[in-house]
Amino acid sequence: MLTHLLPLVLFSGLASAAPTPTLAALTYSTYLRDGFTPNAIATDPSGNIYVAGSILVDPAAFQITVLVIKLNPQATQYLYVRYLGGSVNDYANAITVDGAGNAYVAGSTLSPDFPVTAGGNLGAFPTGNAGGRSFVTKLDSSGNIVFSDLLGGSAASVAEAVAVTAAGQVVVSGISQSSGFPATTGAYSVPNTANHPYLLKLDAAGKTTVFSATGIGGSAVVVDASGDIYVAGTTSLLDYPTTPGTYQPTFPSFLVCASPVCPLSQGPNQYVTKVDPTGSRLIFSTAVSGTGSTTNAGLAIDKSGNAYLTGFAGAGYPYSVAPPPLSRSPSGSATIPAFPFLSKLDLNGQSLLFSVPVGGAGVQTDSAGAVYVGGRAGSSAGLVGSYAVPNNLPALASIPSQCLPNGLTIRNSAYVSQVDAASGSVLGTSFIGGSALIPSAVMLVGSTLWIAGATGAPDIPFTSNALAAALGPPNFGLNLGPGAYLAALDFSQPAPAAGTPQIGCILDAADFSPAGPVARYQLLSIFGTGLGPAVGVSANDNSTTNLAGAAVTFGSSPAILLYVSSTQINLAVPLVALSQPSAAMQVTVNGLASPTRQLPLTFANPHLFLNGQATFPLSITSPGFIPLALNSDRSVNSAANPAQSGSTVSVFVNGIVPNSQIVSDPVQLFATDGWRVTNLTQATPFVLRADVQVPSISTAILPPNSGCTQSLCNVSLVLFDDSGVPVSPHSGGAVFVSK
Repeated sequence: MLTHLLPLVLFSGLASAAPTPTLAALTYSTYLRDGFTPNAIATDPSGNIYVAGSILVDPAAFQITVLVIKLNPQATQYLYVRYLGGSVNDYANAITVDGAGNAYVAGSTLSPDFPVTAGGNLGAFPTGNAGGRSFVTKLDSSGNIVFSDLLGGSAASVAEAVAVTAAGQVVVSGISQSSGFPATTGAYSVPNTANHPYLLKLDAAGKTTVFSATGIGGSAVVVDASGDIYVAGTTSLLDYPTTPGTYQPTFPSFLVCASPVCPLSQGPNQYVTKVDPTGSRLIFSTAVSGTGSTTNAGLAIDKSGNAYLTGFAGAGYPYSVAPPPLSRSPSGSATIPAFPFLSKLDLNGQSLLFSVPVGGAGVQTDSAGAVYVGGRAGSSAGLVGSYAVPNNLPALASIPSQCLPNGLTIRNSAYVSQVDAASGSVLGTSFIGGSALIPSAVMLVGSTLWIAGATGAPDIPFTSNALAAALGPPNFGLNLGPGAYLAALDFSQPAPAAGTPQIGCILDAADFSPAGPVARYQLLSIFGTGLGPAVGVSANDNSTTNLAGAAVTFGSSPAILLYVSSTQINLAVPLVALSQPSAAMQVTVNGLASPTRQLPLTFANPHLFLNGQATFPLSITSPGFIPLALNSDRSVNSAANPAQSGSTVSVFVNGIVPNSQIVSDPVQLFATDGWRVTNLTQATPFVLRADVQVPSISTAILPPNSGCTQSLCNVSLVLFDDSGVPVSPHSGGAVFVSK
């Protein structure tokens, strides 16, 4: 739990020392589109950016279809936006682009009317065989369909990876979910394809199957210059083929359980396979796993034929350096801690050259001897149950602890790392942030690594050149939920001069949630390095704009500084014009300036100050926010000191412009869940005190919509306009109430 109790406490310190990180330059960062979940990213020789995934097109019916977007090399302009699908649900899992700018998209469809071109019905939709079908679609440089094929005959299947050969042939791999996936004569095959991978190659016209192999394949595929095919994936089957003399010719056998009541079953293992161009001969095939669950999330091949694998691993993974200790979740739930890995396998599949705990969200190599990986810290659903990626990764050692996931205000964060391909040493890490950011894929263009993923909210960093987010309306982000994230990080930038301020993350000062759109007079905390003097200094008024050599500007407007130190700045967003949709924020310390961050501006963004010392009763299994609340006698609300039913408690709100600064339409704050706001008082120029009446609660019956569970009652505050439409996010928490 966070450790600030009162607004006054927040303004007086909370500094945290951290070593100066080695960071790549964040040259592009944006919330891209709402409802869009990117799964793959690619580029063409001109540097154009292609992103493929699935988008929610009908929220009422929860209908999902494929979305492919093409952006210019700077990602400042859409070149095309292509929806692809039928009347049910369609999913894109992979994309690749050839030298002419044709995009090849692979995935699965449940739509019987999925667009299929003449001769492309290689996978039918017969009645009586439930499940989707794999597809691969070729789009020309303008986004028009060149060909679109269903794959796998009548077998239910999912395409997970796609690649293109130098001759334009299309290689697709995935999983057959039922028996009967067709294999061609001479290709590798298994008698029963149910739950087994497949690997196939189509001719350049997309009408003829060059080969179809079953029992081999995976979720990642790469074709080398000689036409050999590398696949990597995850399997819970012990009969996936391996070859003698390889690194790990036998799959580890171990049992896992996805929930406290589930039956034990074989856990997932990682593998990598090299196949000849005809799909008939395994050049090598080996497991690369430990004694716990191992899942693959990416594959890359260097010019010498060495393979690089990334993903997440549990106990016993063969790291070449000692990872941090691995233990079960302290909650005792099915959430199992897992560490990322980046592993290098030699060109013959015989030796593991290194395995280091970094990555887990895509891998790329360059010709200069570096490897690039996307990574994540936080919790997410896994193949078996769920797993949590700890914060104590060596690659994240330089990141301020306040920026990392805490299970409350920050659940998932992303980063990218550059790794020496010879030794596995991490050369640099750049942290991205956000409260619910899950990276899915990376792509290297020159020295710039592009990363795409999903974000649960638009509270991620923005740059001034971002497509739409930074230039949105004044209330940008208030009604936007899960959507797509896109960023670029340039690893060729020179190291900043000593003492240059570096921003690790920007958080709301009340609850330490990541700042996305911000309101005027909202209190923010910046964490990083080089932000001010070694010994923290507090301002003695509410008008200081330069403190111990540190200043923060929002465009041409100086922010009001409350506290500065080498690792933290507390500030109030200045009163920039209400018509201004965003502002470029920059930190300057003794004449040295940080890179700018573009912050969208909104009318109001209320956040409740948290009570960092409050704890939940043992009977409460799903903790959330506990705001700083004062009972009617002005004592601090807690489990041992609950408010009385029907009494009034006071909470403190950040992110609302004082009425004294508003010409018309003064702020009207409302409560939900049966609570009632009785009085609003300006506690400081930046903090509002809201007195709210607790619902009357019977010891026997909880009234409808009371928001009460056991001894906790939820209170949520929100602003409405004159027509009753919310103009701010809800900000809520749980107050202890005696029944």
